[in-house]
Amino acid sequence: MSLLSIKKIYNVIKIAELVYGSIEDEITKQPETFIDKLSNYLEDFNIPARYSVNILHKYINEFSEEEKAEVIALMWLGRSISHGQLEDFPNFVKKVLEIVPQNQATSYILARPLLAKYLRDGLQKLDISTFALS
Repeated sequence: MSLLSIKKIYNVIKIAELVYGSIEDEITKQPETFIDKLSNYLEDFNIPARYSVNILHKYINEFSEEEKAEVIALMWLGRSISHGQLEDFPNFVKKVLEIVPQNQATSYILARPLLAKYLRDGLQKLDISTFALS
């Protein structure tokens, strides 16, 4: 990943888990993070997760075209079962830039309820741990 920071991916994962729910139960006592505060804020005002998708949309929509392409490529890498290795990532990014219109990239990302899982799995295939960021 040349443009997209690991911290941005981590934030997308955490917000996606708020919106779509967490596949994995990673219950550990950690200091309150930005995402925890956001979640508490939404709960305080009785804003259900389906409305908080707007927050995820706004966050991802601020990414550059290349960053969005890297998010989608990471999703593709993460969801591929038998193939999809580190060397495939640059090809995935190139393919995304060719076939996914920029004005639809954010919607494409948000349409994946397993977004957090795909991103975590993609990071794992790139040998990058998200636990170090939490």
